[in-house]
Amino acid sequence: MRFTKIIGVLAVCLAASGCSLLEYQPLGKETLKNAQGHVIGYRERLCDCRAGEELDRVVLFTPRLTEAGNVFGYEEKIKNGVVLWDTRGKRIGSRYVDLRSRSTNARNSGLTIVFRSSADAERLAVAQVTIEDIKQHLRITN
Repeated sequence: MRFTKIIGVLAVCLAASGCSLLEYQPLGKETLKNAQGHVIGYRERLCDCRAGEELDRVVLFTPRLTEAGNVFGYEEKIKNGVVLWDTRGKRIGSRYVDLRSRSTNARNSGLTIVFRSSADAERLAVAQVTIEDIKQHLRITN
């Protein structure tokens, strides 16, 4: 008797949760820009086809600043880290949170991977650091 009641309650809960699932279909995406022309987020239009409702989901990015205080890009928070965007709205990198290193360094923000464009690569190749420069900086004699 008691077992059948438990099974009945579980069946009702399962049926009720299946009816409450919302299926949103994307209708379009629009970029949001600030006064300087930087892409600072996007607006995504979604439709719940079963209910006939439409809604907007707005995502705003967090600015990333240089040491001088200038904006060089923006961050979009995602589930396991951050996506890095440049000021034109092009994806330039990611930061993933690695939970294994959190025990030794609690303030660790994760591994950051940044992709440079070819124009930046040419500029950086001119100012390349050699092994000899590193040895001299660390005062290592050979």
